[in-house]
Amino acid sequence: MASVNPETDKPDVIDNNNNNNNDSNTLPRKRHCTESDTEAAANDNDNDNGTDTDTDTDDSDNDTTAGQAGSLIDEDEMVRESLSLEVTWKGCEKYNLRIPKYATILSVKVLIEELTEIDADSQKLLGLVRGKLPKDNDTLVSLGVVDGTKIRLVGTRAADRFKGLHRCPLHPPPDNSDVTGISPDVDYPWDETQGGRRSQVVSRNWRAALDKIVESADIRLLNAPRPGKRLLVLDLDYTLFDCKNVSGNVADMARPGLHELLASVYPQYDLVVWSQTKWHVVESKITLLGMLTHPLYRITTALDISTMLTVKSVRGGQVMTHQVKPLEFIWARFPEQYNKENTVHVDDLSRNFALNYQNGLKIRQFKRADTKPRSDAELFKLTAYLLKIAELPSFDGLDHSQWRSYR
Repeated sequence: MASVNPETDKPDVIDNNNNNNNDSNTLPRKRHCTESDTEAAANDNDNDNGTDTDTDTDDSDNDTTAGQAGSLIDEDEMVRESLSLEVTWKGCEKYNLRIPKYATILSVKVLIEELTEIDADSQKLLGLVRGKLPKDNDTLVSLGVVDGTKIRLVGTRAADRFKGLHRCPLHPPPDNSDVTGISPDVDYPWDETQGGRRSQVVSRNWRAALDKIVESADIRLLNAPRPGKRLLVLDLDYTLFDCKNVSGNVADMARPGLHELLASVYPQYDLVVWSQTKWHVVESKITLLGMLTHPLYRITTALDISTMLTVKSVRGGQVMTHQVKPLEFIWARFPEQYNKENTVHVDDLSRNFALNYQNGLKIRQFKRADTKPRSDAELFKLTAYLLKIAELPSFDGLDHSQWRSYR
């Protein structure tokens, strides 16, 4: 992983030609972050007396450079370094994928899971290697996979595997008469009856559950936090990545302006990705999107569903059970770096802000972009907003629901 240049506050450019293929799509093993990680970051980033010497002029120059360079890297390079794969399931359903040639087999499976709802763990991909099944950590290029390769998918959708389970007298359906579950993709608006956005969480034990997660959950620290930086927490699916884009082209699944956003705000913000999915899915997606090897920004860490809480909230007289992303988890693990005054959480589901509504910024969903032209400009507008508020001494009191009209 490239180091950060303290003079420019940007990562040194990576030489991908020297990377081992199998390692290019693999993240460090999970581990708890320690005080030494933060101290290492301080040593790497402090200038002279340990103060942040960025000026407004330098930041402006950096932002412009980052945006311009980012636009030169992402889509064109992704297309040049990609392979077309044709996946057939049950002999009749076909899916065309356009995926980076350095992607792992696990990444291919994750993409197929999004399109077919067949769990990656249960998939068998035939036709990639003669006479045997490839390993999940093999890359397409290491296996000699060529453009236009045809793959036969063997697997069963999870819904089909468990069909009929609740008809068994030994496994009766749970009694949810007082609780309404919410689909992971469905949102509900904030209650505005008492002056705007506010938490409606009625769970009494969420604090104890959070303390348990803070104590036991692992953080896979990719790059140490940088002293004095603000924190930008980003959702993945439908915020940065169109996971249901049936085109199967990874370049089209990336939201327009993704790399420009991250590169432009990196001088002011540490970057964290938080997704309501399993770890191997998060890892595969951010790898496919090129977010781990971009030369103009670095991801501090990525969090998965294991660090989320299940809570109950009231909406329209009904009790809703849903998951949330508690920013207190990050604040508790990095108390010297991040807090409610320097954190922004961007998500397409406002219910994920239920415990930290003041820090939440809801963005429009980027979904099924294959059905319309790539005219989405949401991330470009978000970039401008984040750079403006970065000049404030504190985010406390900001109303992110008005972010589009902020001046």
